[in-house]
Amino acid sequence: MSYADSTAGVYPKPYDAATNPTGGITDCAVIGQPFNFNLTIVINDTLNLGTFAFGLDSIIITQVLGLPQGLTYSCDPSNCHYLRNTINCAAIYGTPTAANAPGDYDMTIKGSAFVNGSSLPLPLEFPNAQLAPGKYTIHVNANASDPCGTTGTHNLEGKVSITTSPNPTSGPTQIKINSQINGLFELRVLDLLGQQHSQRTVSISSGENTVEFDASQFANGLYLVQMHNETGFVSQKIVVQH
Repeated sequence: MSYADSTAGVYPKPYDAATNPTGGITDCAVIGQPFNFNLTIVINDTLNLGTFAFGLDSIIITQVLGLPQGLTYSCDPSNCHYLRNTINCAAIYGTPTAANAPGDYDMTIKGSAFVNGSSLPLPLEFPNAQLAPGKYTIHVNANASDPCGTTGTHNLEGKVSITTSPNPTSGPTQIKINSQINGLFELRVLDLLGQQHSQRTVSISSGENTVEFDASQFANGLYLVQMHNETGFVSQKIVVQH
């Protein structure tokens, strides 16, 4: 969400081809198999709506619409009421049922903001063009072997894959990239707030490639290793544990 402090918001941010091509829900759901995707929610003390700025007390999530049948959501804290100046979590989880047709399901988060000490809620919807452009899409597959056609990833899925070793890591790490295509890629390491901690351009050849990465200066936590070019991206989770 668009707050005065740029670190506030929902992470990963929504997918938007122009402003955030590596965002959105990057995991696929499979009918009959458990699914879980976590969102990090950072609440600031100011809410900006156009040219107006409001002192923010809290935000509450009231609905998540558009989920495939069998999926639901949960929050931490469990009442989905997020106070200002806090970092919180939400999860989309469950097992998609056979009632779902394979394909894309656009998800919308609805809630309310409480501003300036008022007891009257201000309705919010996320994502939207004013607060954050783009969309959250859950791609449902019939089988685990089907390509994962999540928005922003499908052009590389099945063509480029990433593994990291060791994982968890505390220092020197090998990022192994198996590719069916040649070219220049951006290699990024991001935390769960979407903040970039490492970035470089790498030249990838068809076959197996190895890139050295040093995690010794990284804080403990979960990170995403992302490879992307003009056609899409793929990612791999890595844990840093000293």
